[in-house]
Amino acid sequence: MARRKTLILAGKLLFSLAVLAFFLIVSKISLREIGLNLRGVVWGWLALSFSLHGLGLLISAYRWQILARAQGDHVPLMFLTKSYLVGTFFNNFLPTRFGGDIVRIWDGSRYSKSLVKSSAIVVVERMTGIIVLFVFALAASLLRLDMARRLPVIWGALLVGLAGLATLIIFFLPIFGRWLQRFPPRGLLGKVAQKAGAFRTTVLSFREKRSDFGRATAWAFLLQLNVILYYFLIGKALRLDIALLDYFIFIPIVLLIQIIPVTINGLGLREGAYIEIFKFYGIRPETALSFSIIEIAFGFIVGLAGGIIYVSRK
Repeated sequence: MARRKTLILAGKLLFSLAVLAFFLIVSKISLREIGLNLRGVVWGWLALSFSLHGLGLLISAYRWQILARAQGDHVPLMFLTKSYLVGTFFNNFLPTRFGGDIVRIWDGSRYSKSLVKSSAIVVVERMTGIIVLFVFALAASLLRLDMARRLPVIWGALLVGLAGLATLIIFFLPIFGRWLQRFPPRGLLGKVAQKAGAFRTTVLSFREKRSDFGRATAWAFLLQLNVILYYFLIGKALRLDIALLDYFIFIPIVLLIQIIPVTINGLGLREGAYIEIFKFYGIRPETALSFSIIEIAFGFIVGLAGGIIYVSRK
C-alpha cells in the first residue's frame, strides 16, 4: 500500500512537471524576462500582500474554532493556528490545495475523539469558504459579461462549481440518507455507508447551531475578501493594470482549478490558468509565471513555519 501511494505521488509530480513544461514550451517563456519581472517588483506592495497571510491564518483558525465549538469541542486557538500552518506545509507537497486538511482532521480528532466528526468540521469550514468564492465569481462575472464571453474558462469553471454544489445538495437530501441506510452493516460497502451516514449526520447537525454556523459563514466572507485582496496586491507589486473587480472573477476560478487532484499543489494547472487568463489583458506569459512564482514562494515561506512546528512535535 505504501509503495502504491509513493508511485501515485511520483506519477502526479511527473505529470505536474510535464504540464508546466508544456506551457513553458508552447508559450515560449523567457526565463530572463521572468527574472527581470521579479527584480522589478514594488516591494512595499509585496510586503503588504504577504502580511495578509497572517490575517487570513487567524481568521481561518477562528472559523475552525467556532465550528468545532458548535460540535462541543473546545480547542485552543493557538493549537488550531499551528495546525493550519502544518497543513500549509503539507499542501506544498500533496495533490490539490487542500491536501494538508488531512493533517488538520487528524489534529482536530485529538479533541473531538472522532475522525468522522473532525472531518465534518473541516469539510464544513472548507466548503463554506469555497461557496463564498463561487458567489464572488458568479456575481462579478455578471458585472463583467464582456470578459466572461471572451474567456470560456469562466463559464466552464462556474458550471463545474454549480455541478459540485448540486452534488452536495443531493448528498444532504433526506432521500440520500435513506439510501445509505439500505446497505447491510457488514462488508466494505456497508462500512463506507455507515461512515458516510455518520459524516452526513454531523454536518446536518449544524442546522441546530445556526448562530455558530452564521458567524462562521460571515467570517468566511471576510476571509475570502482577504484572499482576493492578497492576490490583487501581488498584481500591484508586478504593476499589473487589472481592476480589483476582475480578481473576484479569475482568482476563484484559478483556486477551483487547483482543487483538481491530478497535480501536486495545482502545479502546472495554476500556471496554465494564469497564462490563459492574463492573455485577455494583453499580459505576457512571463508576467503570468512571475505572478505564480510569487504565490508559490509565499506558500513555501508560510509552509516552512508549519514544517518547523511539525518537526518540533516529534
